[in-house]
Amino acid sequence: MSSVLENKEPKEVLHYFEEIAAIPRGSGNTKAISDYLVSFAKKHGLRYIQDDLNNVIIFKGASAGYENAKTVVLQGHVDMVLEKNAGVNKDMDTEGVDLVLDPDGDTLHADGTTLGADDGVAVAIMLAVLSDDSLPHPAIECVFTTDEETGMDGCVGLDCTPLKGRLLLNLDSEGEGVITAGCAGGTHLEVHFDAPAQERREKKGVPIKITVSGLTGGHSGEMIGLGRASAIQLLGRVLAACGKIEDFRLISVDGGSKDNAIPREAAARILFPVGIKHSTVEKKIRELEKMLRAEYAAAEPNLTLGYVWEEVRECTVFRRKTADRICRFLLAVPQGAVMRSPLSSDMMQTSLNLGILKTDAEGVHMVFLIRSSINSQRDALTQRVCALADLSKARSMVVSSYPAWEFVPDSAFRDTAVRIYRNLTGKDAEIAVIHGGVECGLLSGKMPGLDAISIGPDVKDVHTTAEHLSLASLDRTYQFVKELLKELV
Repeated sequence: MSSVLENKEPKEVLHYFEEIAAIPRGSGNTKAISDYLVSFAKKHGLRYIQDDLNNVIIFKGASAGYENAKTVVLQGHVDMVLEKNAGVNKDMDTEGVDLVLDPDGDTLHADGTTLGADDGVAVAIMLAVLSDDSLPHPAIECVFTTDEETGMDGCVGLDCTPLKGRLLLNLDSEGEGVITAGCAGGTHLEVHFDAPAQERREKKGVPIKITVSGLTGGHSGEMIGLGRASAIQLLGRVLAACGKIEDFRLISVDGGSKDNAIPREAAARILFPVGIKHSTVEKKIRELEKMLRAEYAAAEPNLTLGYVWEEVRECTVFRRKTADRICRFLLAVPQGAVMRSPLSSDMMQTSLNLGILKTDAEGVHMVFLIRSSINSQRDALTQRVCALADLSKARSMVVSSYPAWEFVPDSAFRDTAVRIYRNLTGKDAEIAVIHGGVECGLLSGKMPGLDAISIGPDVKDVHTTAEHLSLASLDRTYQFVKELLKELV
């Protein structure tokens, strides 16, 4: 254990958390962490399965006295969202994260990058449980899935036939004292404006790069209802405002990096005619920035519109009609919160996040994540975006989709967890249906009769460089997991 986490509790969990933090494990880059889990299983003499998607299942038999107890499935994902601050000199595809402990001795974060507590805490807890031969427990099946952050691809392709357990403890929640019992389903949708480079034109004018930055961002499920701005959505408004000054030509639009993260930054390069008054454009940008800051005063205090002028020259621009369709689509497409649950104003029911906007040699591409706790409403919103794309003469394609995990009123496993939490803390656990996605819905469809819950410690600002974990909360969560396993005799 390094000096960062030395003498911190829970030691067993933090030992493994530190080891996996050193392993690059962004979505789509999970072979190394998968092989690490296989090595762990071999070292401890445990049976395992590793599939072609890098999913790993590790089995451990029941301890003495628990031979007749129901088998328990522990589950979490190994991949993490990769984000880093501007100026951070780290290749997150080849390097792990650098852990930093705040002076309070409790708050753990990473140095300028995402921490990976989502869902590294699940991996570390499961490894700590598997390595502890003194812990009383039923037979355990630990399921480590891949690429959850980019569409739950690992879970989609997971062969569940070797799993005998029908009690599932998912460890991918981010709030201590909350027992999650349902979640939204999601659809990953791509929209393509085809405009190959050979169809673009050379045009002389004055280029300007306009940027939207300083936004908070965050998880596009759990934080979509907090009033945070989408940089891509604001960019659409910026372009509309610029169009009122002077007819411009579009060079490029780019923003965001993950469909499940609210985009913090976006930029457009546009070409004004020669002779454009810089002061007129700059005044409009400053006025728009002031207006947007007023709109988002509480949620986005650092919202910034920036601009950089370039010298007069020829640039490759989109055809006028193509650019007009792209800009109008960005302005018109719904983004953010769409509908709150009629059962509770605090609960988001349906939302949409345009998380990736990219210009390349083939055109302009957009990636959406549409969520809803009602599958039919998720599908209707998907159809709405596709219809808007069709009207804009763009192609749309559903890449993947996963069902909502619907709340079940009667759950013996959940009742047991509630009782144990009350006994340990003297408090009542909150039962929640969340807007973020967890893999329980997919697993429930694959494993008939599954009784599932999801828990986790306090992890804040996931999917951002401000992500941080409370060690005290992690310790209490680990004690809860051990006590739950002990009670399932």
